[in-house]
Amino acid sequence: MSIPIPKSISPSSISQFQSCPLAFRFAYIERLPQDPSPAASKGTLVHRALELLMQREATERTVEAALADLVLARAQLADDPDFTGLDLTDEEWTAFHADAEVLVRRYFDLEDPTTIEPIGLELKLEATVGRATVRGIIDRLERDAAGRLVVSDYKTGRAPHPNYQSQRLAGVNLYALMVAEHYGELPARVQLLHLQEPVAIVAETSEQQARGVGRKTEAVWDAIGTACQRGEFRPKASKLCDWCSFRAYCPEFGGDPQTALDLVARDD
Repeated sequence: MSIPIPKSISPSSISQFQSCPLAFRFAYIERLPQDPSPAASKGTLVHRALELLMQREATERTVEAALADLVLARAQLADDPDFTGLDLTDEEWTAFHADAEVLVRRYFDLEDPTTIEPIGLELKLEATVGRATVRGIIDRLERDAAGRLVVSDYKTGRAPHPNYQSQRLAGVNLYALMVAEHYGELPARVQLLHLQEPVAIVAETSEQQARGVGRKTEAVWDAIGTACQRGEFRPKASKLCDWCSFRAYCPEFGGDPQTALDLVARDD
């Protein structure tokens, strides 16, 4: 039984399809609800605080200002389902906010925010990459001291082993391709700012590399189309299964995918 093909894909959905096609179907086609996680919600909080910091005049971007922005971000997100849905004790909430403060402080070990010239924050883009329509939200697009475009992405999880850095850069490399379509200029580099360690993973871009990213994106788009036509989204077991919201419906763990699909049908 065929399934309607998604109108667009994003770096996160591409990563999900490559990690586990069945989880991709549940998350991005069937839109099954997922319980919020402390790690993801903490990332949302820190991202918002750094967005507020970058909205300030350059000379005002101090550690004290960033911590004030973290407090403001906390108030702005207080009623967000990603926070109201967290089942944490008072002690766990205290640790949650303490960890967020540490991440914001560590940002200043990575770069001097007074030198950053942002031209886009939480920038929503949609672009055509070959046969694929791609959408996404870029944490920060800026110009460096030489006037070249740079794509920056904040990460609150642990930095990857050097052997896996190219995989983690796939998303920002795709963002660079989307920026090139909108601005007529390929960013000079992309960077992942990992706040935990803290460490920056920086990669130069090139036209050749951008073409490779485009071909890989088309290949994933075609694979998704084939899976939709055949109605086949196979599970792929990995270490990520421990954090999967759909584990109860996965045949790898004794679940039945049809149970999840029946839930969607009842909601409709």
